[in-house]
Amino acid sequence: MKRRSHSVNLGKTKHKPEETCQAFEDISKYFSKEEWEKLSRSEKITHVYMKRNYTTMTNLGLRAHLPDFMESKERVTKSVLSDSDEVSSHESQGLRRPVSHQLREKKKPVIYEEISDLEEDEDEEE
Repeated sequence: MKRRSHSVNLGKTKHKPEETCQAFEDISKYFSKEEWEKLSRSEKITHVYMKRNYTTMTNLGLRAHLPDFMESKERVTKSVLSDSDEVSSHESQGLRRPVSHQLREKKKPVIYEEISDLEEDEDEEE
C-alpha cells in the first residue's frame, strides 16, 4: 500500500501581489512614514487582519472595540498625553475601556450553599 504525502502549507499561502499591496495600503494610512518603515512584515500582516476582523464583526452587527491603530492620530496623541499627566476623560466620566487581555479580580467572595436532595434527607433520618 502506497502512502500519499499531503503537504500542508501553513501560513505560507500565496497571495496575489496586488492583494497584499492593497491590504498594506489600507493599513499604512494609519501610520506615519517612519512608523510604517519600523514595522516588520509580520506586524503589518497582524494589523491587516486586525482591521479585517474589526470590519467583519461590525458588518455582522456585533460591537467591537476599534483597534488602537485605527483611531485618529489626534485622539491617540491626546489620550497618551492625558494618561501620563492625569486621569483620562473616559475614566473621569466613569467609562472604562474594555481590555480583552486583563483578568478581573472579584471583590466579593462567592459563597456556595450545598443543596441536598429531599429524598436523601428522609433516608438519613430513618
